[in-house]
Amino acid sequence: MTNRSVVINREFGSGGREIGKLVAERSGMEFYDTRILQEAATRRGLPQDLLEQFDERLQASTFFDLSFFTGVESQTATLPYRMHQAISDVIVAAAQRAPAVFIGRCADTILEGADLPLRSVFVYGTDLDRKIARAIEVDGVDPKYAEGYIAKMDKTRRRYQEFFTDTTFGDRRNYDLCLNSARLDYEQCAGLILASLDETAGA
Repeated sequence: MTNRSVVINREFGSGGREIGKLVAERSGMEFYDTRILQEAATRRGLPQDLLEQFDERLQASTFFDLSFFTGVESQTATLPYRMHQAISDVIVAAAQRAPAVFIGRCADTILEGADLPLRSVFVYGTDLDRKIARAIEVDGVDPKYAEGYIAKMDKTRRRYQEFFTDTTFGDRRNYDLCLNSARLDYEQCAGLILASLDETAGA
């Protein structure tokens, strides 16, 4: 059994979440996605709906405009950092219990900062039509706006990462593996990630 957690960052519509679930199912590791928010809310005594609003406002980029905080009360100004710290605490505690699969949330940077072993993965896709189909099917996006929606979601993830870390979303230098889900199916991507965790490989 591996002693490394897996962190999957992904472009919207690339299937990174589904690949992560496959890795978790095949390895027996715990899977953390929106569940991170629920545990963070419980751990810090923060209402879950507040954390959900945090996610929604991230999409609107409100939290990434530092001028927004000028003149506001300190509780509001520190909200994004308190939310992020709550999420970080959950990620570290989970990985300390046992290796797990984490989707996004800067979990790779968080685990590195805590000196916990991990395999960092970036999943992207070069088939725009496939991404559009996923946006329509999974998020119920109107086909007319699907391409713009995909760009907005990727921008949100990029700004989130750059706001809370000194790394750049999608920069191959930040990851151990970069997988194109338009060339490799989800099962193949999961298999490659699992193979990278085999500590006897090449021995």
